[in-house]
Amino acid sequence: MKKSLLAAAAIAAMLLTAGCSGAGKDADPKAAEETTSANTAVDLAKLGVNEEAKALVPADIAERGSVTVGVDATYPPNEFKDADGNAIGWEVDMVAAAITRMGLEPELKIAKFENIIPNIELGKFDLGIAGYYDTLKRQKDFDVVDFIWAGNQFASLEENAIDDELDICGQKIAVPNGGSAPLYYLPEVQKKCDAAGKGTIDTLGYDTTDEMVAAVNLGRAYALVADSPVVSYAVKNSEGKLVGSPIYENMPAGAPFSKKTGGELAEAFAVALQSMHDDGTYDQILEFWGVEAGRYDKITINAGDKD
Repeated sequence: MKKSLLAAAAIAAMLLTAGCSGAGKDADPKAAEETTSANTAVDLAKLGVNEEAKALVPADIAERGSVTVGVDATYPPNEFKDADGNAIGWEVDMVAAAITRMGLEPELKIAKFENIIPNIELGKFDLGIAGYYDTLKRQKDFDVVDFIWAGNQFASLEENAIDDELDICGQKIAVPNGGSAPLYYLPEVQKKCDAAGKGTIDTLGYDTTDEMVAAVNLGRAYALVADSPVVSYAVKNSEGKLVGSPIYENMPAGAPFSKKTGGELAEAFAVALQSMHDDGTYDQILEFWGVEAGRYDKITINAGDKD
């Protein structure tokens, strides 16, 4: 995604538990009835293996027995650290579960955002998760397995609910410092405001999502705007104080794989994800983390059609 490195500070810890609603072909059906910890929506030990996905795994990776994932653990709720420094988040759950469905062990490597793509190119990571949009530019060097829609989203108090982009014209909007929303998205919205003869958007920059939420709650800002998973998560954890807007400029997003694997690993991963989509595990993960607004109807590879 067009993500801000600064806006990715940790939000309040999840106080939820959830059951694993789907199982692989060989899984114990009773697994769906049991709950997991507050840090994950799935119990990997109970997922089972999808034989179709397993058969597609390249021989060298099958022999290795694991898939190495570069993780930018600074971007809740996609991926961030728990109190013990372990990577958690909805993308972490999604990717770890898919790799398990392939009959392999997920090996999570926490890395800086700017180092993940180079390490995929060097073969040190098999894939990466850091809120990646599937763009035409990225497809030149990578196969991107798409599993969520993501874009720009607003959050506001209920009395200021945003149903249209023009609702923010003339308002103060909290934004992540260095994020794509103030740099690319809001200038385009301002053009629409100008064309409609409405007021100027006044942006207020903050370093963390918590600070943006506080600005809205205290009335300093009319609304906040950021990447949709971040906003959806903030809304979920606001205890009903905030409401989310529609998602604007939606694009497919997911995990990039090096084309050096000939697309085989990406295909195996996509098949495993689709099996999770079919049996409900996919939805369980999205709902647990509060990002179901970005639900993707069918897993795809390289479906992005924008630069």
